[in-house]
Amino acid sequence: MNKILIICPFFAPQAYVGGVRAAMFAKYLTLQHIEVWILTRSLPTEDKVMNEGMAAALPDGLDDRVIRISTPDGDSYLKKRSLKDKIKHFIFPEYSSPPGFYEKALPIGRKLISEQKFDLIFASAPDQWGISLGEKLAKETGCKFVVDFRDIYEQEMLEKRGLREKLHENRMLFRRYICTRRADLIITVSEFHKSVLLKKLGKKTEVVFNGYDDELFRPSDKAPEQDKFTISYLGRILGEWYHNPTVLFQALTELKRENKLAEKDFQINFYGVEYSKITQYLTPENKVFVNFLPRIPLSEVVSVMNNSHALLLITNQGREGVLTTKFFEYAGVKKPIVCVPGDSSELDALIKTYQVGETIDSVEKMKFYLTDAVQQYLKGTWKTKLDTDPSFFTRKNQALILANHLKSLV
Repeated sequence: MNKILIICPFFAPQAYVGGVRAAMFAKYLTLQHIEVWILTRSLPTEDKVMNEGMAAALPDGLDDRVIRISTPDGDSYLKKRSLKDKIKHFIFPEYSSPPGFYEKALPIGRKLISEQKFDLIFASAPDQWGISLGEKLAKETGCKFVVDFRDIYEQEMLEKRGLREKLHENRMLFRRYICTRRADLIITVSEFHKSVLLKKLGKKTEVVFNGYDDELFRPSDKAPEQDKFTISYLGRILGEWYHNPTVLFQALTELKRENKLAEKDFQINFYGVEYSKITQYLTPENKVFVNFLPRIPLSEVVSVMNNSHALLLITNQGREGVLTTKFFEYAGVKKPIVCVPGDSSELDALIKTYQVGETIDSVEKMKFYLTDAVQQYLKGTWKTKLDTDPSFFTRKNQALILANHLKSLV
C-alpha cells in the first residue's frame, strides 16, 4: 500500500470533534512511508483555541497534501432548495448535514482521485457526508474502502430524544448501512462499538483506540507545585447525560458539613468549563473547593496535568464504549485518574486492568477516596506518578495496528 486518501470531518490545527483521530492517523501513517492525502472541512471561526488548538507536529510535506474545503453558507443554501431538492435531501440527509457541503466536496474529490491513484480510501465518521463521499469515490475508482467510526448513534441509545431527532437518526442509520455495503473493513474505537457495528453492518470490524500522543503527553518526575491537594479537569462539560459529576459534588458537600475536608488542603480546578454547566451541582459547602479557570492552549495542557495530584474524568453510566481521548492522555502522563461515575463497562475495565486510577460510583466511596488522598498528601506519601505502562495506547502504536489492517487489504 503506497497511497491513501483520508476523508475526515476536520483536521489539524482546527480542534473540532473528529479531527484529532484523523490527524494522528495521518501523521503516523506518513511516518510509516505511506503517502497520505486529506480531504476535510474547514469551518471559519473567531475562536483562536478552536482554530489553533490542535497544533500537531505533522511530518514534512503532509500539510501540502491537505485539501481544506470551506463550509458553504448553510442558511442561503437551504433557502434556495426546490421541492425536488427537499425530497432528495430527506432520502439523502448528508446533502443538508451540513447544508451544501457534500455537493461542494464531491467534484473536488473527483478531481483529486483523477490526479492521484489511491490504493485505499479511508472515511472517518461521525459525519455521514464523509462516508457517502468515500463510498462514491471508491466505487468510481474501484479502490479499497475503509470506514472509521469514532462515534455511533447507538452509544447514546438511552438518551431521551424527541420524535424529530429519532426520525433524523433513523435516516442517518439507513444511509450508514447503505454506504457501508462496499466497505472492505470497519474500524472503530471500542469493543462495544465493534459488537454493535458487527451486528448492524455485518462487516469485518477491528478496534483501534483513540490513544494519546507520547511525543506530547509525557509524565514528569517533578512533584506538583501546589499548596494543597489538587485535582484538575481539562475540557468541556456538556449535559448531564454526557457528564454527570453528582457523586463528586455531593461528597464534597457532605465532607464540608462533617468538617472532614478543609479548603486549605484541597481544591478542584476546572479548565475551560462553562460555569453554567456546573451551577446545578454547587452548594455553599462544596463551592469553596472549586476553581473555574479559563480554557488553555494545547501547549499548556501537559504542564497543567503534571502539576496536578490527580486528574478528573467525568462520564455517565449507560454510555458504553465512550473511550475519550482525554482518558488516554491522562493515562499517558501517568497521573492517577479519578473517574466519576464510570460506565460500568469497558472504560471501568480498562482503568482497572491498566491500574491507571479509580472508578468511583457512590458518594461514600468518593468521600473515602478524597479524605484518604488528602491524608496521604499531607503525610507526603501520595504517589503523583503511577508505575504503569500505557505505551500500548500511544497513537504511534495504534496507527501501526491500523496500518497492518489496511495493508492486509491491498
